[in-house]
Amino acid sequence: MFKRGQMEIFGLVIIVILLAIGLLFAVIILTKTPTREIQRVKESVQAANFLNTMMGTTSQECAKRTVRELLQNCAVNTYEDATRCEEQTGKNTCQMAEYMIAQMLSETLGKWGKQYTFYINGTESVEQIQINTTACKGERQGSSRPEKIRPGLDVTVTLHICQS
Repeated sequence: MFKRGQMEIFGLVIIVILLAIGLLFAVIILTKTPTREIQRVKESVQAANFLNTMMGTTSQECAKRTVRELLQNCAVNTYEDATRCEEQTGKNTCQMAEYMIAQMLSETLGKWGKQYTFYINGTESVEQIQINTTACKGERQGSSRPEKIRPGLDVTVTLHICQS
């Protein structure tokens, strides 16, 4: 009878050990975060937030127009014939928008060591505004947003952040 009791206790110990190992395995699997997926989401949100903020940024040199207003003026004119800003800059609205966007990108993503590509589709004049560091090698995350220029005319502003 004594041996039978030892066998039952031994069986219970094995069951407890197996349960503990299973629970430990489950905790490790469930708490492991997919870091690559989190990085993708962060960069997509970062690109969307950047575009949103950028479009509302005001220029000091071009009658306090926002980047959105500069792009609207640029889109309805040719790149060279867009409305001129104040005389001291010598730039038109297309050139001022490109300058401001390039400066914002280099002061944020550039300083953070991120590679990026920015471009606009819609009209011939805004399509000349393309800013990038180097060609993305591999994956990239980003955001695109449509901007209404006037009824029936939209442009799409896109920012891709390259995966490092």
